[in-house]
Amino acid sequence: MKSTDIKLHKSRTPPLKGQLSVEKLWPGVENVPLIAGFRKAVEISFKDFEHRVSYVKAMRDKLMNGIVSRVPEVLVNGPLNEGRVANNVNVSFLRIEGEALTVELSLHGIYVSSGSACSSRILEPSHVLLAIGRKHEEAHGSILFKLSKYHRESDIDYALETIPKAVERLKAISSWKNDQSA
Repeated sequence: MKSTDIKLHKSRTPPLKGQLSVEKLWPGVENVPLIAGFRKAVEISFKDFEHRVSYVKAMRDKLMNGIVSRVPEVLVNGPLNEGRVANNVNVSFLRIEGEALTVELSLHGIYVSSGSACSSRILEPSHVLLAIGRKHEEAHGSILFKLSKYHRESDIDYALETIPKAVERLKAISSWKNDQSA
């Protein structure tokens, strides 16, 4: 059989109609209980929204101000107060690696992240921090704390008690010397 002898078979079957069709709308396919449940979830999520945002901002400010006042050689990354996202505290600890601090804090039950949030598996400093003018060494020591409505003042107090000790311990074993600038 030659290739010229092969004829393509064209289907004479009419296109499917009904649920499997290519029609844009088909009644009865929508999951109405799911839609109603989603509406209720959104309603619950936004109940007391402004109060919860204010609460998280207060926790954020307590953590950020506490770190700055208790730990030497810290840079706050990003704007302060109202220009900052309510649940975000991002600081650079100079003369230590952010990844090392992440591990150290996790040993004490404080879970944070270092590096870039969009490329968490790469041990590179955040491209955003570099873009706002942080030096490579400064960005490498950055830590991101995320807060939520579930954090309590006692959680912040515990973090503020633990962070300075962890930073001090890491600086004691750091390869950076005191006279080097970060």
